[in-house]
Amino acid sequence: MSETRGRGSAGMPSVGGDDRMAEVEDRLARLEGGPKLRERGRGAMARVMPPEAGQHFRNAGREQLLGIRSIVDFWISRLDEADSRATRGSRTRETIEIE
Repeated sequence: MSETRGRGSAGMPSVGGDDRMAEVEDRLARLEGGPKLRERGRGAMARVMPPEAGQHFRNAGREQLLGIRSIVDFWISRLDEADSRATRGSRTRETIEIE
């Protein structure tokens, strides 16, 4: 167990426990302090695509969602009609004579 304590891992020099912990905390602080993934993505998109194109894509996404809403509304109304037809049909009684 104590054999692995003093060895460094791949890419990491062999350092004492306290020194290594301080180094890990320093690396973590640098990673957390940098730009987040979303910020980096927006920066890359700003270099590639003009803002007007982004607005068009957002509008297109909205239109797709509205199209899906229309389909859902259509099927909800069909289900409601089928339920009302089934309810209407069950109100009338039919007499069947058995011979």
